[in-house]
Parts: sequence; structure tokens; C-alpha cells
Amino acid sequence: MKREVTIAREGGIAMAGFVFGQLIRFGYNLAAARLLGAEALGIYALVVAVMQVGEVVAIGGYDAGLLRFVSQKEGEERKEIIALAMKRTLLVAIFAALLIAIFSRPIALLLHGGELLRMTLLAVVVALPLSVMTTMSGFAIQAHQRLMPKVVASQIIVPGIFLLAMLFARFLWGRESALALPFVISPLVALLWIAPRFGRMTGVGLSDLLRARGNRELSRFALPLLAVSLFTMLSHWIDVVMLGLLTDVGTVGIYQPTARTSSLLRSVLLAFSGIAAPMIAGYYGRQDRAGVKDTYEMVNRWIVTIVMVPFLLLVLFPGEALSVFGKSFGAGSTALVLLAVASLLNASFGLGNTVLAMSGGERLSMINQAGALVLQVLLHWLLIPRFGLNGAALSMLVVTMLLTIVRMAELRSLLRIPFLSVKLWKPLVAGVVTGGAMLVLKSLAGPMHPLSLLAFAGVTGVALYALLILAFRLEREEMEVIFKLIPFLKRQRTNEAQ
Repeated sequence: MKREVTIAREGGIAMAGFVFGQLIRFGYNLAAARLLGAEALGIYALVVAVMQVGEVVAIGGYDAGLLRFVSQKEGEERKEIIALAMKRTLLVAIFAALLIAIFSRPIALLLHGGELLRMTLLAVVVALPLSVMTTMSGFAIQAHQRLMPKVVASQIIVPGIFLLAMLFARFLWGRESALALPFVISPLVALLWIAPRFGRMTGVGLSDLLRARGNRELSRFALPLLAVSLFTMLSHWIDVVMLGLLTDVGTVGIYQPTARTSSLLRSVLLAFSGIAAPMIAGYYGRQDRAGVKDTYEMVNRWIVTIVMVPFLLLVLFPGEALSVFGKSFGAGSTALVLLAVASLLNASFGLGNTVLAMSGGERLSMINQAGALVLQVLLHWLLIPRFGLNGAALSMLVVTMLLTIVRMAELRSLLRIPFLSVKLWKPLVAGVVTGGAMLVLKSLAGPMHPLSLLAFAGVTGVALYALLILAFRLEREEMEVIFKLIPFLKRQRTNEAQ
């Protein structure tokens, strides 16, 4: 099957899952804001930050190692790599969970969360090994170029069960249970679902895990990527953590929906990078640099095309987007605009990090993320005390802009990938025209309910943007994908040509 069709099919599946997962997480933030309050939402954000950092440490770059080496190995050697990665990450996850248990009280005091934060952190002690095994099972299946099981587990089961558990616990046992219980139940259900599929796809069983021994090649590859993943995750959550350190959980609670709403744009990058990563690794392993470049430019163009209208909605209608959480959350409107611009840059050019990691530049990627994290901490320290949550958002934007420039320069130097593909002019011009039309619509709309205005602008923007993209004509790759995935159109075109 052609590369374009595989990426479109698997990327489409992943994107649908990511969008669903992000919407469910958005729904959780909305329900928590209404039912639990801003303070509880802030505690939730801080606990998620701690848990995800623990997951990154436990996984240690072995997720990317699976994506790279499984596609290059066969038979028993492939099974040994998968078994080693699963065993190593489980052991580290258990150790990380014990550390969280030991230091739960100091962490709660440091982040101004009190006993409620400590109690929720203790739930993570149980959840962390379960979550890591679920994640690694998904990556092992993904390495076989099958994204559906991973998407279902991570983007449907985990957020869906998390939301349902919170709602049931809130009405049955109260706020404390509603915060803590979902962290345990959701990864347990996801692991029970994906484990049989992992066994059938990989052929790896319990005996393989027990016999697994070290692999120097895999370990050498994973170590710098552990640093990259850790720096990336810390960069993703450092704004929330620094707000907890320098302000209070109430401010974190207002900032949380803002940050998570803007991160909806990032889900498109995550969807397509998941299937592009093993393909890029395969091209690089065959020394096919043209294949790496073409894959990057094609996926980059698709991502920009998809995220443009949601980006315009967040930037032009920030107050309306946040109004769903309640009146007090409108204070995050300026921060939402800044974070949306940062998310657009990340979604549009973040695939460069995947290209570096899969093409021998994992150490360079590690240096990039380390420098970005240091700069981010410094800017947060300077700007949060002065500007509050807007200072945190501005810091994120500045660091994202600089990191994008550095990463693109590296891709140009190492792989001859240009800063901007010529074919990007279509989604960019269509976006500018659509944004202008949405601004005119906003000025002429008059008094409307915020959500009605947002929905009207969204439908109008999507329709105009799609018409402009069609008017500019689709690229050859897009036409091939459409005709391959929708055979009726291909037959119709053939009949018209006869």
C-alpha cells in the first residue's frame, strides 16, 4: 500500500481517536469546573503533571525504541526487544510509584495543595504501573503499524472511564473520591482491554517478560530519548507546576481549561506522528533521505490544513470558548490566545522532533529540549509573579517560537528539509482569508449567546475554508489518497473520462 494511503488511513483513525479523547478530557474539565470547583480542578492538573512525569521516567525512551527497532527486526529477536522494553518499564514504574508515595506529603506542601492533593497523589501510586503497561502495550502494537488498539485504549477507554468514574464518585461519595478514584479505575480497565490484543499481535507472554535480558543497542538509543521525553513532558507541565509554586491552586484551576483547550490543536500532530514515526525510521534505515523529507513535508501540510480553522476559533473567540466553564474562567482569555499561537506552531512544526528522533538525531533533540526547559523555567520565574497566568502563557509562546526556529535549522542542515514547504501556501492563504471573514462575522453578529456565536463562526469558517482549499486544487498525493480510500470516486472519475 502506498505510503500516503497508509498514513492517511492510520493517521485518520488516530486523529479521530485523539479528537474524541481530547473532547472527553475537555468534558472532564468542564464537569470538574462545574461540580468540583476551580481549586479541585487545579489539584487534578497538578496530580496529572506528577503522574505523567512519572510515566515518562518509567517508559524511559523505550516507546520510541519499539517504534524504531521492531520494524527492523524479525522473529525471536523482535519478541526479545518487546519483552525487554515491557519488563524494564514495569520495574521502573513500580520504583517511581514508591517514590511518589514516600514524598507525597512534601509535594503537597510545596504545591499548596494540602491533604486533598496528597490523597490524590497516593492514588497515582496504584495507577502508575497500570498506566505504563497500557502505554507500552499500545506502542508495541503501533510498532507493527497498527494504531487502532492504542488509540482505543488511550483516547477512548482511559478518558471515558475517567470521566464516568468522576461523575459516579461525585454523586455517591463526594469530592475527594471524585478526584482520586478515576486515576485507579481508568488505567486498570484500559490494561484489561489491551493486554489480550498485545499478546496476539506480538506473541510475547509472561515467560518472555521474565526471561528478558539487556539489549545494548536498544538501551543506547533509549537513554537520550528518555531525556528528550522527560524534558518535553516537563515543558508541557512546567507552566502548571510553576503556577502552583508561585501562586495557588485556584489560579491553576483557571489556567487548566485554558491550557487543555489550546492543546486540542496538538492532538492532530500526535495522531499523524504516531504512524509517520515508524515509516520515517524505515526510510532512514534504508538511507532514503528523500523518503524522510517527502513524508515530513506531506504530513506537515496535512496537519496545518486540519488545525487552521480550530486555531482561528480559539484566537478570534477566546472568551466564547472559555464561557462554557463558567464566568470566572473568562480571566484566561488572553492566555488562551497566546497558548493557541504556541499550539499552532507546535502542531505545524513539532513533527520535526519526530524526524530527528527517528533519523539519528536523538541526542540533538535532547539538547533542544533541555535548553527549552531551562529557558522556560527562567521565563516562568520572571513573568508569573508579574503577570500571573498570562505570564505563564507568554513564556510558553516565546519558548515554542525559539525551539521551532532551532529545530527547523537543524532539519535543514542534517536532512535538507526546507523551513517552509512551497505547498504550504494553500492552507496559509486560505486561513488568512477565512480569519478575515470570521472577524467580519464577529463584528456584524450583534448580541448573541457566546456558544451560539462560536458554533455559527465555526460552521461558517469550515465551509469557507474547505471551499478555498478546493478552489486552490488538491495536491496529487491528496487526490490519490481520496481515490484509494473512496473507490466510488475513482470509478466515477474513470467513467467521466471515457
